[in-house]
Amino acid sequence: MKNLAGKKSKFRVNNMIHVPEVRVILGDGHQQIMKTQEALRQAQKEGLDLIEIQPNAKPPVCRIVDYGKFLYEQDKRDKEQKKKQKASSVKEVRFHPNTDTHDFDFKAAHAEEFLKKGDKVRATVVFLGRSIIYTDQGYALLERLSERLSSVAKPEGPAKLEGKNLYVFYAPDKAKIVALERKEKQEKDAEQKLLAAEREERLKKMKDAEEKRNAEQESSNS
Repeated sequence: MKNLAGKKSKFRVNNMIHVPEVRVILGDGHQQIMKTQEALRQAQKEGLDLIEIQPNAKPPVCRIVDYGKFLYEQDKRDKEQKKKQKASSVKEVRFHPNTDTHDFDFKAAHAEEFLKKGDKVRATVVFLGRSIIYTDQGYALLERLSERLSSVAKPEGPAKLEGKNLYVFYAPDKAKIVALERKEKQEKDAEQKLLAAEREERLKKMKDAEEKRNAEQESSNS
């Protein structure tokens, strides 16, 4: 058991725990409410530390583990979480109220790809000059976009108009993305099987035609 007196820690450990009793998570996953002094003796007996992991619970929840190993695992989890947060970013696609169909489809496809990769998307309709009078077209465009992206995302609330920008945020829907990717894979596999069958059929016809020609040639020679 480590003596941590005078050391800063975001967790209360060993003699830093002053409550009369604690709920201890045991090694097999079971929980047991124990007097704090009893839990400390148990930790000392095992050569480990008593660490308070949920101070606001009643009674506080503790684990009996090696403090150094616990901090290492905690730091590892924190880094993984930060890595995931960093990997996800917000991408933006911009439209105008009079965006044509080709441009709309092109930008919607980009938004779809961003969402499939786990990024959020901000879709913005920019009103230049007097085009602000066409806000209805902007709302209609974003409704079309929401319908287009419904297989991979969901809007985070209604569209908002700020100044001359009308925007809405889309968050990736992981369940829908997985289902869509599974469907696309099945369709691709089916297409490949069909192409393979057609290729095999062509080869068979070529072989049959060649055998027929050879048979006719042998017949004429005889």
